[in-house]
Amino acid sequence: MSLHTKIYSLASNFNKIIKPNWSINKELVKSCYFTVIALLYGDGVWGGALTIEKIKRLQTIQRVFLMELLRPYRTTATQAHNILARISPIHLKAKYDFLKFQIWTSRLGLDGSIDINNLDSHLFLSQINLNTRVLDIPEELNVNAFEVYTDGSKIAGGVGFSVCILKDEIQQNILSYKLNTDNTVLQEESATLGAASAWAVETNNKINIFSDSRSSIDALKGHRAKSKFVNGIKEKFHLAERLVGLA
Repeated sequence: MSLHTKIYSLASNFNKIIKPNWSINKELVKSCYFTVIALLYGDGVWGGALTIEKIKRLQTIQRVFLMELLRPYRTTATQAHNILARISPIHLKAKYDFLKFQIWTSRLGLDGSIDINNLDSHLFLSQINLNTRVLDIPEELNVNAFEVYTDGSKIAGGVGFSVCILKDEIQQNILSYKLNTDNTVLQEESATLGAASAWAVETNNKINIFSDSRSSIDALKGHRAKSKFVNGIKEKFHLAERLVGLA
């Protein structure tokens, strides 16, 4: 049985179970989509060989879950479902994971290292500029913006992250950085977003950043963060005002 057949079977069975019960929490449906069905299993290997036919097949399966999650009209476009559900188009995520895997396996050169003080410190709220403390970051810029996907990892041997920049689904640039081994996951995730916003300022391009790090997004959009490091990232977003959307 092929991987496609197995996944489609899982999707069909899941659909039969959830359909009669409209009271199931949407977040539970979303969690099952990411953890149980695992549409992107092994995409670091096959994500670079997607054809139009394969993309349509993936979108067909993904649409089943988007329909159950949102309960929209059946005539609604899949792309609209992706936006409303805040779930990336599956073929873009597959391409992103493939590129990230290629960087890892090929040991491609890094754009640089970021030296973050291992011992973060707290600031008094009175020490933080009000424009930095209270940021108005939209979830998405409704313009012809670049799509930016961020991810990082902390494993034995190091901490690092990459920023994948696309325009009209075509790769434009990949930024890769290494951090100190003692840096925390939150520092790594926040630094990733900071690198993306810095790129927007340097190139004067509008971007929409898509991140799966809810903790770092909340830290940036909140107004009571006292971490000196987090506020340093918020300063970058302040400089990138009207250039960045973050979701």
